[in-house]
Amino acid sequence: MAGTRPPEVSSLRRRLFNFLPVALIPNAVVVAGVVLFALCALMLTDSGFVPLAATVAQLWLAVNLAPVASDSAVLSQLPMLPALGVVWLVSHRVRVAVRDRISILDLAVLTGCVLVVPALLALTAAVMLLDARSVLPVEVPPLATVFGRVLLLHLTALAIGMGPKLWRALARRFSVPASVIDPVAPAVRFVLSLGAAGLVLTLVSLAVHWRVLGELLSSFDGGPAAAGLLGLSLLYLPDAAVAGASVLVGSEFHIGDASVSLYDATVVPLPPLPILAAFPGSVAGWALALIIVPLALAGTVSHAHCRTAPRAWSEIIAAGVWAGAFTLVAGWLTGGTVGVYGSSGMMVLFTASLVAVELAAVGAVVNAVVGLRQRRAGHAPTDGDDDGAGSVDSGDPVAEPAGRPGSPDTDPADDDGDTDDAADPAELLDEEDLIAAGEEESGGDTDAGGSPSAGERSPDTGGAGTAGSADPDERGGAEDGTREGTGTTGSADTGSGVAETGGDSGDPSGATGSEGGESAEGSSDGEAPETAATGEARNGSDPDQGTRPSP
Repeated sequence: MAGTRPPEVSSLRRRLFNFLPVALIPNAVVVAGVVLFALCALMLTDSGFVPLAATVAQLWLAVNLAPVASDSAVLSQLPMLPALGVVWLVSHRVRVAVRDRISILDLAVLTGCVLVVPALLALTAAVMLLDARSVLPVEVPPLATVFGRVLLLHLTALAIGMGPKLWRALARRFSVPASVIDPVAPAVRFVLSLGAAGLVLTLVSLAVHWRVLGELLSSFDGGPAAAGLLGLSLLYLPDAAVAGASVLVGSEFHIGDASVSLYDATVVPLPPLPILAAFPGSVAGWALALIIVPLALAGTVSHAHCRTAPRAWSEIIAAGVWAGAFTLVAGWLTGGTVGVYGSSGMMVLFTASLVAVELAAVGAVVNAVVGLRQRRAGHAPTDGDDDGAGSVDSGDPVAEPAGRPGSPDTDPADDDGDTDDAADPAELLDEEDLIAAGEEESGGDTDAGGSPSAGERSPDTGGAGTAGSADPDERGGAEDGTREGTGTTGSADTGSGVAETGGDSGDPSGATGSEGGESAEGSSDGEAPETAATGEARNGSDPDQGTRPSP
């Protein structure tokens, strides 16, 4: 019909309508906050509203870790705390969007929205600075670095918001081995623990050099200047944590010509920022012992990952590679240029290599020890081994294999939240390539399809699938024995039994699957069932005497 849009266009418009707010709302919040802060700063400094556009543009770039520039210097090592707020906002909105189910096309549209909106805002900021540089001492920063940092920051937020469930489902969808995805969790824990240890090291060093901090603050005679510097130092705390972590793993952190490591320190005049009072003038000989801290953290993380069962060696190596990749991202976002001081930050490639090697090496040792202990425990003699080692009582329910039809899935989730692949509904959602993204609320022990397959029955249904093969005498005995006691007992299992035996021509009475299952259970236990709700008793029919009311 004329005027009808193609279904592809309608579908795309619907997806854009659904996912565009995921990117617009966080960025709108950031822009509003930046404009409000710029207005307050200009009014407090009595600067008028001429530099408002340039101030808003530079503040937005700084919040997104993009470099800012004046006509004489470039500042690209920026405080990371506001950027972490942006990451939290975007990742939260993404998590809400993928909480239930999402298709591959939905995910592609969502990724485009999350990346395109900040890219357009970065381009707008660059145009505003280009227009303002004719009347103000501002300059457009390098656009490659601007777009690279902005896109990397929002891509990181997208990856965090998608969550581990969606990433595992995507890995199965594209046949990525689990040994590539599973090591992400220990790598993240190791990197975060290194950041926490680096922050503690920075705070301890700041407390030790409290005299230097006091002299620095006293030079400003208190007032708004000192308060502003203290606030700026708080915003740089995540950067200080990254710097401390790089020192702990054995690398080096530098600000221009000044550098510090566990081996030595070189000091030059530094910017008057209170947090830089933690920069030591010299390093004691015992500081080299701090190298044990990242090794201990790697051992703790690796033991938590391997304590249930030894992991494959490729998985241990992959954990180190992931940790090194995360270190590369953090190092590139926190490093940069500090005006006339030049390059600042950690040695990115060297630090990432150290992090990867430490986690992989310590993880390999821990994995080997865990495997050796389990092998020794498996060969250790136990009570009753002399009577028959390895034999298990046939009546012991533990001896029942988990994969046998009729037994529940007993494969527990591992330490990282991995569940059995057969229990993940992402495998069954194939209409539009659907992927389950938020299954934390659903139990991991239920099958994905919602009902057991024909070859696998739950323990409640017993032998419902064998109703047609039950002995007619047994069915008759159960029928006579329950004339007075029939009610609703055994009716809970009727649903699945009816679905199983609707076409059974061997049962002359048309008994439902539930009574057949109960009869089979009764015969296997060697005793008659106490109650068996028969189809004849419920329907008021008797196979021998025709139809009559049940007593």
